[in-house]
Amino acid sequence: LSTVGYGSTYPALGHENDNPTNCLFITTICSLESFLGVLYSGFCGAILFGKVLRIQSHAQVIFSDPIVIRYGTGVQHGQTADDDDDDDEDEGKRIPCPVLEFRVVNRLFGEVGGEIMDATLNVVANVDANDAEPSIRESSSSATSLIAGQARPPSTLGSGSGSISYEDSSSRGIKGHTHRTLSNLLHRQYHNAVDEDPSARLVNKRIFSKMMIEASEHPFFKRVWLGRHILDETSPILKPKVRRQIRRNLGYWPERLNSHEAVRNSLQFNQILVSLNGVSNVSASDVYAQKIYDFVDINVGYQFVNILYKDADGALKVDTDLINDVREQNGGGGEPLILGE
Repeated sequence: LSTVGYGSTYPALGHENDNPTNCLFITTICSLESFLGVLYSGFCGAILFGKVLRIQSHAQVIFSDPIVIRYGTGVQHGQTADDDDDDDEDEGKRIPCPVLEFRVVNRLFGEVGGEIMDATLNVVANVDANDAEPSIRESSSSATSLIAGQARPPSTLGSGSGSISYEDSSSRGIKGHTHRTLSNLLHRQYHNAVDEDPSARLVNKRIFSKMMIEASEHPFFKRVWLGRHILDETSPILKPKVRRQIRRNLGYWPERLNSHEAVRNSLQFNQILVSLNGVSNVSASDVYAQKIYDFVDINVGYQFVNILYKDADGALKVDTDLINDVREQNGGGGEPLILGE
């Protein structure tokens, strides 16, 4: 439509038309066609640019479909042995906490400039507020009040030597309030409450808790990245009673929970949201990717198989076909898997 005016048929010019009113309709139509043609070309360019920008902003990575949890002997394997023989009878009770793992593979591991610079992993657990720990639930629902301006000035009753001062009691109240406020601030830093339906209560209130990941930052992500989260007393995906038992056990996993059934029953969450952010080395643009894991994606008592190998030339390669392959952990104890046909 933007080629109006070319060819043998075109609107008459001013000096060629003695009566311009005769061609008013044709001139209006041609002007409208020219405007729509330019507008169409602009829309096509914007859509094409948006598509290219969307492709460039997506990180070329692959997340593993399953999540594995190693516990007991699967975690103890590879750790350095204790040289002291005095604590041999206590070794059976000192069971390390299970480890939750998932992995990410860079699709562009074999290309020059395919690395992701300054990559970060952010893992958040989605937990129902009714199932969360009471301290977290209270700190998420209560509004944080300011400390400044709430302290009462010291007041006295009477005068002279018989006056009674409330300075000590007021300062003690301020200290207690300060402690509670700081505790709420720390909880709010790692836990965010979201209430989608506060009136009808059709949807339960949810708490998004940050999961601490070992090596959550990677300055030069080229091949494989293994995300590890320890199920200790600070893990938001454990039941509150299990976390209390770990605290009483001085940070070690309870011996009676050292089985795949007990480990699975100790978990309590709806979803685990994993997001990866970084800068592409080839395009220098910010890239992003995410993965959502459900409770059924967990395999207790298993570990990932190795996907790195060397080719005939000695170059290190990645077998992406094995990203979802798992095997039973060292020492056994894996739960029965339901294999699809």
